[in-house]
Amino acid sequence: MTSNMIRSTLAALLLAVATGACDAFLTGPGLTQSPNAPTQASRDQLFVALQSAQFTQFEGALARTACIFVQQCAGVDRQYLSLGKYAFTEDDFSGEFNLVYVGGGLLDIRKVEASADAAGDSVYGAIARIWEAYIVGTAADIWGDIPYSEAVGGVAQPHLDPQASVYAAVQARLDTALTLLAGSGAGPGVADLIYAGNKTKWTQVAHTLKARFHLHMAELDPSRYALALAEAQQGIAASANDFKTYHSTTTSENNVWYQFQIVNRDSYLRAGKRLVNLLLARNDPRLAIYFAKNQDTTTGAPKYGGKDPGQSADKTTSNICCPPGTSGSRLDPAFKQPLITWAENQLIIAEAAYQTNDEPTALTSLNAERTAAGLATLSGITGTALHDSIMTEKYVVTFQSIEAWNDYKRSCTPLLVAYPTATFGNKVPGRLYYGFDERNTNPNIPTPAQQLATNGGRNPNDPNPCP
Repeated sequence: MTSNMIRSTLAALLLAVATGACDAFLTGPGLTQSPNAPTQASRDQLFVALQSAQFTQFEGALARTACIFVQQCAGVDRQYLSLGKYAFTEDDFSGEFNLVYVGGGLLDIRKVEASADAAGDSVYGAIARIWEAYIVGTAADIWGDIPYSEAVGGVAQPHLDPQASVYAAVQARLDTALTLLAGSGAGPGVADLIYAGNKTKWTQVAHTLKARFHLHMAELDPSRYALALAEAQQGIAASANDFKTYHSTTTSENNVWYQFQIVNRDSYLRAGKRLVNLLLARNDPRLAIYFAKNQDTTTGAPKYGGKDPGQSADKTTSNICCPPGTSGSRLDPAFKQPLITWAENQLIIAEAAYQTNDEPTALTSLNAERTAAGLATLSGITGTALHDSIMTEKYVVTFQSIEAWNDYKRSCTPLLVAYPTATFGNKVPGRLYYGFDERNTNPNIPTPAQQLATNGGRNPNDPNPCP
């Protein structure tokens, strides 16, 4: 090509740019979109983020509140002293209610499910659905009727689905997940921070969740005990398969209880007298695992002690165990909080077997859990004594778990003396208020006064408050 031809071609190209493509000059993905600011997250990125968000949800304010309500913990300072007196508002848990749905919640879970389904990865889709069932089912435990069927899909003001309908949908979601787990796909692999995509462990945890949610309907429908028993017998088969949060010594990955107790709010929360005294009376080895000795040296060596609702802490009060760096400390930055466990599953079997008139199976499962915990086996106990032993053991096992509150509402075990308030009829609260953020934008959300006036301020599955 001659120099004249080159100049002519270049002039033509410049003219074409100037006249026909000036609006597109220096535009396009390679020029206007930063590789460091992606506009769309990958399936793995969404999944890791939602796990991180939900670890905070299940270890955070909801777990601490449940711990206070059932007197495993004591709120002893500032807002938490008030929470121990059941003084809370619809604004206190707005963030927790929102997190059921927003980024890190149901919206992102549905994106993960859709992406996995489109890619033909049944295993990934199954695991995401188990997470959905866990999150939404727990929200129904806490708030009763909740938005679900209209929560994703563009409905600006979703209606509340009845609690029983939500539980039914959650059970169906878990059934779908179990079917999908038998299918093909690579799954999330290391993006799964709990089981690294292990199909056997996810299958077991799905059955334990099904059993748990059946129990939550058993106060209204006793036939659920048989269903819970059948599911739990396929549930978590060993403590090595426990569903635990992921944490490390990296600051952004620290145990949420450590962040609250050690980093941010060191004076707010201490040991509950009801649990401390129970562990002392039983000579339970978990006492030193759950709590540290207090600083009271006036009568000799430090010992264990807790507070009742409404009491402030002093030197006689134990903290949650133990200073960071202590072996086995539940306040260690890297401690992985147990959320769904073999121990719980064994005690679900025990409770459900007892309620279906199979006391030998109930006692066998109770003793299996007690042996693993370092306690002596029980023999010759039947009837109410057996039931109380099962539920008392479960109360100990579910320390720092939202599930302890659900068990108490159903069984009224152990016996708790509630802080006296006219608002809740001198009973332990049975639910929380819907978040103010949602009520402010959604006319389908009742006011706190309306919530208190419905079912005596309790959820539909919990019509009978404990004495």
